[in-house]
Amino acid sequence: MRKFFQIFLAAMFFVSATFAAAASFAEDVIEVEGVAYPEKGVSPNQLRRMAVLDAYRYLAEQTDTLYVTSLSTVKNMRELDDQVNTKVEAALRGAKIISVTREKDGSFHAKACLSMYGGSKSLAAAVLDEKIIVEDFPEPKRTNIISEINYTGLIIDCRGLNLSKAIAPAIKSVDGTEIYAYKNLGYQAAVDNGMVEYSSTLETSRAGSSPLIIKATKISGACDVVVSTQDADKILSANKSAKFLNNCLVVLVR
Repeated sequence: MRKFFQIFLAAMFFVSATFAAAASFAEDVIEVEGVAYPEKGVSPNQLRRMAVLDAYRYLAEQTDTLYVTSLSTVKNMRELDDQVNTKVEAALRGAKIISVTREKDGSFHAKACLSMYGGSKSLAAAVLDEKIIVEDFPEPKRTNIISEINYTGLIIDCRGLNLSKAIAPAIKSVDGTEIYAYKNLGYQAAVDNGMVEYSSTLETSRAGSSPLIIKATKISGACDVVVSTQDADKILSANKSAKFLNNCLVVLVR
């Protein structure tokens, strides 16, 4: 375990407590809850501290399991790149304690959260390559597609396909062509906006009032979305005028 969390966890040897934790991913944060249950000889102040420490510990665990791309997780990148590891630890130190509450049974519950994107202190800022060379979006294979609708965003329905969340997922055609990827956006756009919003419903404001809705055909590498060749062409053609991909107005429904 890394030094930062060794310091945190060292304090845990002064008292004995039982912990439980749970996590959920909101659209732009990783949120966890640390819990410390009362035991004989453990004061309320100690339990409160222990709940906070447990939240930080669990936040680190959940962050490590998050995909960056389909080929890497945060843990992989931390192990391979000391600079990334330093940035991730700094982001974890900056995580917010949302609340600490005491329940009727005497247990303490501490909620902590870390932004996935949205600025220099986000997880995206820590793990994405700042020197990425930006490439244009590919051209549609069929050039005779004409849309009468000015789409305000893109929604891809991935329900039932076991899609995992990622910081920099890609959208691909069935022939393997990436039609939306980190290389098409660059560091600042991806960090500030987040490449996608993950939603449980087609009703979402990010894609605007007239979204292009596409059904995914499958998932590649746990977090990349695959669409048909026809739908890939439709997305790229519509984006030429609407620029919803350029502006990260993309929603993946899980």
